[in-house]
Amino acid sequence: MFINRQISLWLQPCLLCGRRSYTWSSSKVRSTFTDFFTSHEHKFVPSSSVIPKKGEGTYFTNAGMNQFKPIFLGECLPTSSLAQLTCVTNSQKCIRVGGKHNDLQDVGHDLTHHTFFEMLGNWSFGDYFKRKACALAYELLTVHYKIPPDRLYFTYFAGDTRLGLPPDEECREVWLSLGIPEARVLPFGERDNFWCMGETGPCGPCTEIHYNHLGGRLAPGEVNTGSPSLVEIWNLVFIQYNRLSENCLQPLPAKHVDTGMGLERLTALLNNTTDNYSTDLFLPSFELITQMSKVPAYKGSLDKLDTGYRILADHMRMVTVAISDGLLPSNDNLGHKLRSILHRCINLSRHTFQTDPCTLLPGLVNTTVNSLGCAYPELLSNETKVCDIVASAIDHHDRQREVAVRSFNKMLSRLHGTTLSGEVMHALEKGDYGSAMSLEMITELASNKNLHLDMEQYEQLQSATSKVSHSRVARPDDTSSSLVRALAASGVAQTDDNPKHDYYPLNESLYDFSSLESFHCNICGLSGSGEVTDTLPEGQQGEVVLDSTCFYAEAGGQEADSGQLVSKTGKFVITDVKNRNGFIIHCGHMTEGYFSKGQNVEASVFMERREGCMRNHTATHLLNSALASVVPSSQQEGSNITPYKLTFDFLALNPVKPEHIEAIESHVRNAVKMEHHVTQCKLPLHEAMEIPNLRKLHNEVYPDEVSVITVGHDAAEVISAELCGGTHVANTIHLVDFCVTQLNTKSQNVKRITCVTGREAEQALLSGKLLCLVSDMLQSMNLQQPDLSDGATLISNTALQLRDVMEARQERLRHSLQFLPDCDVSQQTRLVAMLAETDKSLAWVDSVLKLLIDQQDTELTQTPSLVITTLSAVVGILKKGKDLELVQKTARDEAHTCLHSLEHKVTEVVNERMLAMLAQSIQNTTKQFKDEVEFGFFVPKDFAPRQLVKAFHPDWKVWDLCTRLSLAHFGKKAVTLVYGVENDDDNDQRFSEMLANLQQIATTKGKKVTASGGKIEVFMFTIDSRGQNVDRVSLQNQFPCRWVDVDIVSKD
Repeated sequence: MFINRQISLWLQPCLLCGRRSYTWSSSKVRSTFTDFFTSHEHKFVPSSSVIPKKGEGTYFTNAGMNQFKPIFLGECLPTSSLAQLTCVTNSQKCIRVGGKHNDLQDVGHDLTHHTFFEMLGNWSFGDYFKRKACALAYELLTVHYKIPPDRLYFTYFAGDTRLGLPPDEECREVWLSLGIPEARVLPFGERDNFWCMGETGPCGPCTEIHYNHLGGRLAPGEVNTGSPSLVEIWNLVFIQYNRLSENCLQPLPAKHVDTGMGLERLTALLNNTTDNYSTDLFLPSFELITQMSKVPAYKGSLDKLDTGYRILADHMRMVTVAISDGLLPSNDNLGHKLRSILHRCINLSRHTFQTDPCTLLPGLVNTTVNSLGCAYPELLSNETKVCDIVASAIDHHDRQREVAVRSFNKMLSRLHGTTLSGEVMHALEKGDYGSAMSLEMITELASNKNLHLDMEQYEQLQSATSKVSHSRVARPDDTSSSLVRALAASGVAQTDDNPKHDYYPLNESLYDFSSLESFHCNICGLSGSGEVTDTLPEGQQGEVVLDSTCFYAEAGGQEADSGQLVSKTGKFVITDVKNRNGFIIHCGHMTEGYFSKGQNVEASVFMERREGCMRNHTATHLLNSALASVVPSSQQEGSNITPYKLTFDFLALNPVKPEHIEAIESHVRNAVKMEHHVTQCKLPLHEAMEIPNLRKLHNEVYPDEVSVITVGHDAAEVISAELCGGTHVANTIHLVDFCVTQLNTKSQNVKRITCVTGREAEQALLSGKLLCLVSDMLQSMNLQQPDLSDGATLISNTALQLRDVMEARQERLRHSLQFLPDCDVSQQTRLVAMLAETDKSLAWVDSVLKLLIDQQDTELTQTPSLVITTLSAVVGILKKGKDLELVQKTARDEAHTCLHSLEHKVTEVVNERMLAMLAQSIQNTTKQFKDEVEFGFFVPKDFAPRQLVKAFHPDWKVWDLCTRLSLAHFGKKAVTLVYGVENDDDNDQRFSEMLANLQQIATTKGKKVTASGGKIEVFMFTIDSRGQNVDRVSLQNQFPCRWVDVDIVSKD
């Protein structure tokens, strides 16, 4: 408490008229650091994204060294830009939300923690070591930042007998040689002064520099105790060991230096405060909040209001940086964390500051961009996008909240007490009370009702669920890692995969693939069952590395090639190809004989799969270009390119309308017809980046030399230019055609569009045409007297043409399946599913043709049964057609619209006709058996059970011939029995007796319905027939009378 009072006293002189007097601005602190090291021959490397690259884990970038991990691990390619680095400096954007370093719960509740922060750092990769690292750090702090030396303390590694490491006397001697008094150079153990990248891998001792805020005293006893007056400001790590296991270290051949110092803490220190938030990094945001909300200004206290200030300003910095780097709010992984942070900001804006978040949050985005934009230009260029996404997130939150409130209130009506148990929270998450809701939404609604959350029990249940989930998912190890390490250690050169592009067009439909179907190369390495070997025997699943290859390894969203390798001694079937640190790993099965290391093999790529990927990859580029033209605010989020279709994920802040899809499809189809050339060229990255309108992934690190794919007749007519290493067609006409088949919502603001090319596109477009023709026919026909003659010829011709296309595709799929190796199970599964879908599509086309044939005799269209059959068939065709996989998206939408507007009208006509036919059938039967007064009728299945009550119309003449009538309908899960009787005083007792009798057969629910006019009373019983022996005989035994089958369709 004494220290906190002193800290608050130091802050007072620095507040001038409510505004901070900055001795050191954050930008000056940052530039002083980087300028110092660049003046000492360090190269400045821009900050990497806060979003990890694919395969780098599921946590945000939380340290400056992350982008240099390949250097520490010895995994960077010799030709890469990383391999050329020796001395580096930068300021790295970092986020700590989740994972080992999770500061979220502390943010705002103290003066030092943040979700987003900047890490100033310098590195030496095999260049200088401890002496120079310490000397540079000391000079920067004392000379350039002018920090009094007597305020600094220095720690070093005290040694560890368990690790077999002595004290780091070298580090200690360095500090002493720089003039540091012995009393300020302190030893600490492994927990404080030994750093590891992970459980295994590069590690080493570190030295930390601590700063004493109070000064004028010697306080070594407060170092590493958590004292707010004596804090760590800089950590210098000396990476000199490789940890093989918990207690086994091995010296590294090359020694590295990795240092990190938080900008926020250093800026506060230089401005004589322990409050990181009382600097120019945060105070402009505080001033905006005060101005817009009219609440009291920030004081630097730990009360609820100032805590809200800190949380809101901190979180909006994190939101702004994360979104500008390409992250979007979503339901999974980092996107979920971003969404949770945004929800906190929305709630703080509304509840703590009583301000509309649609106004306040974009303002805080602006103050963040003004504060950080000079250091990170991507913030400046993405400010509008960030504000749009924040606005969209607010709208999404509010709509979700409206739905969640209803479910929450339903839960409240059953809640006893003021605590939400873990079970109740899980039930709310799963949607047991209505709609599912997120934990942050539960927290918000509970807070509004002053309810306590049992988070301990919730987390226990969450942990148990997670363990079950993980136990069900097999995660195969990447068995190629040991092979790659062995090859790299042996000095084997990386695989030359340039031959994968050695193919040439012969005409509009044929390519010369001879180089890919007979390519000779040598085996450099083999592994079987994850173990490196010199021989791979028959029947073994394994991996092969070649000195050069014509196979394409999975990358850029494109599937890998498949094929085979053949030598004099055996055959190896390739089912997958991966790139691991420049080594191309061919995965598959040794189906015949054996392979030996060093053998020459003939490689052959299965060209049908390659050609499909070539078409769809070029189509992806055309789609990306068209999307940018039609929906300018869109941004690519990812793609998946297979031989048979492509999917493309993109950010869309505004609704993607049918006319947008139509325009996109038209753009690409026109590009196909224009026969644009598709060219590939390799350029230095800096030259490629100068190409106008070049498209690239927003969170991808590209090598120094890149491949550029250009679509256009010449340089003056480029319609697409992208960084891409995939395989492509040589001309857009080779795509044959293009069709958009689906548009789905993948997550909040992210859409997924599915498209096809080639013969698949022809089938989808023709299916769409046929579906539209049937839709048009239904919309134009007279429902009372449906006539299919109008347009029948065009429909028939289209259906026959489509059938030919489908049968040709069916034959190709069967041929591919016939010659597919048995070991390629995943491809077999895919082909079988596609064949099943094709059979389904053929059946649909046949149903259209059958409908036309059945209706050729137009004289029959007046009969009631044919009206029912015709209308039901047309509706059924539309329903089945719009659900087919290969159907044009716009046609699918048109069929959906048609059904939505006309289906209820068709149903009314059908039901009206069926009721009339049922009435006629009943009247005929009752007249035939005049002496009987009670009848039962078994109604056919195509009669809707809910329509049965309408059959008991008081105006029917049947009531003049009988007094009691039963209608029974046998459905899949239940039997519906409707019983009509003239209204009298005994009906209540009669209803109870009937219900009791039926319950002896099976579980039965019943209700009474009074027909119009009040003359007839109707009992409706629903008998659960699932697992029960409910048949006609059992009903006849309970209700003995004359029972008759009614065949509505046959009675014309």
